[in-house]
Amino acid sequence: MKIQEYLEKLIKHLGVDDDFEILLEELDDRLKIAITVPATDVALLIGNRGETLEAIELLTKLSFKDEFPDKRIILDINEYRSASEDRLKEKALGIARKVLETKQSQEMYDLNSYERYLVHSALAADETLKEVESFSEDRDEERVLVIKFKEN
Repeated sequence: MKIQEYLEKLIKHLGVDDDFEILLEELDDRLKIAITVPATDVALLIGNRGETLEAIELLTKLSFKDEFPDKRIILDINEYRSASEDRLKEKALGIARKVLETKQSQEMYDLNSYERYLVHSALAADETLKEVESFSEDRDEERVLVIKFKEN
């Protein structure tokens, strides 16, 4: 079974009618899957805080890990994930600017490894934040992302 056919069956099984679209974009290191569904079905596929979206993505990864062994499979529904990533990056940039202004460290909690990667990348790419650094550290069985002013 092909990945597109798998997702079509899964989406229909979850109760979405035939009015949806699945686009696959295969890059060197990842497979991006963009699913567009009617607005009335979005909550059904995304779930509370993206939990259903993450579950669908995990099922897809597990089902096709042999077919795409060297690719990261990323699934997005109605651009929910990309909008969430943009909000996270903007929040991190705002925190970094505050750190730059006050010279006081700030911390970000409850981020998964990919979200921490996004924050580190966004801060490193911003030329105005060269005096700010970010790193992750273990605290009480969780990873915390710390944004601090660089010491000379």
